[in-house]
Amino acid sequence: MFKLILIFFLLAQSLLYANPISDRQELMRDYNKLMRAANNLIRENEINDDLASIYEEIEEIMRVYPTLFPDDSFGGKSKASTDIIDNRELFNQIAKETENSAALAKLSAQEGEFENVMQFHQNLFGSCKSCHSRFKN
Repeated sequence: MFKLILIFFLLAQSLLYANPISDRQELMRDYNKLMRAANNLIRENEINDDLASIYEEIEEIMRVYPTLFPDDSFGGKSKASTDIIDNRELFNQIAKETENSAALAKLSAQEGEFENVMQFHQNLFGSCKSCHSRFKN
């Protein structure tokens, strides 16, 4: 019984201390590191499974990212605009398009298609600019 109470307490504590602002900031730092690593591989003409796995990680980040903007997570340390609340559909669409570009970049890298990798890689950069210009203070 004590173990059950301890598990419940730990789960409840982790839910209470969830911080979507720091979580999304950490994911964006990860995203930036992954894009730098992808840039380095592309610059070295290494279109391979390592590059594909980078895009797979980006795809997963973008699958989770839109969930980290609950309505009460704006202000304070957040640079996210409350326009996300009013334009949630557009925000989610940009995230989904970014996720799709990462998936297509991954497939292109697995198939060694340099031109396609470059196109989808540029799409990933473009989606950052698009989202930040609309939804970042």
